[in-house]
Amino acid sequence: MKKWCIRILLFLIPILLAFYYYKFFGSDGSTGVVCIFNKQTGWLCPGCGGQRAIQSLLHGNFNEAFLLNPLIYILLPLLVFLYVALIEVYVFGNKKFLEKYAIPNWFAYALVILLVLFFVLRNTDKIF
Repeated sequence: MKKWCIRILLFLIPILLAFYYYKFFGSDGSTGVVCIFNKQTGWLCPGCGGQRAIQSLLHGNFNEAFLLNPLIYILLPLLVFLYVALIEVYVFGNKKFLEKYAIPNWFAYALVILLVLFFVLRNTDKIF
């Protein structure tokens, strides 16, 4: 019984954070955290626009989220998976979780290539 209570609490944390983010982020006209890389170089990093994209997703503006940062549709599900994996493996000691749901090496390599390509294309012709 105690395990289920902890599990529910750990899975409620992101939901509560999403609700807080939905309700209060950007409501005062602020734009969120400034990208230090962009501020120093003038280039857009692969994460630039990610906060606004998440805010747009939470408000149901899927097209706007894609225009702000298309990578959000790949990275957000990956972050959710990694959060669940961390809870299952390190909090509950479920080593079989990694055996069953391991991310293949090719996916990690493809993700790195995608991030580099996105970074280069985003800063050359303003495609993204």
